[in-house]
Amino acid sequence: MIFLALTLIILSAASVNAQVRIGGIDTDVPTQGAVLDLNNVDDGYVGGLLLPKVSSLTLNSVEAFSTESDAATKLVGLIVYNTATSAEGIYIWTGPVAGETGGWKPIWKKI
Repeated sequence: MIFLALTLIILSAASVNAQVRIGGIDTDVPTQGAVLDLNNVDDGYVGGLLLPKVSSLTLNSVEAFSTESDAATKLVGLIVYNTATSAEGIYIWTGPVAGETGGWKPIWKKI
């Protein structure tokens, strides 16, 4: 019993790092340097990454995504697909810049 408790304490204190591969053969390992490795299964099926869709995007806020007080900083790098016809495209949250509140910057916009 004491051995089990000690083992659990040691394991809970250990830092665990992992990579994840989605797709591919079970024996494939994730590509080194990638936290998430999306890999197409080569059986005639073609797939890709589908970004989260939002129907409207306030171009200076991330309030719709998080209520945390430091969300503007924590969500830097968040990528979404804006479906609003006036600004349809892929956007990235850049976060606070030089005292500003930050903003959504287009990576690609539909013309």
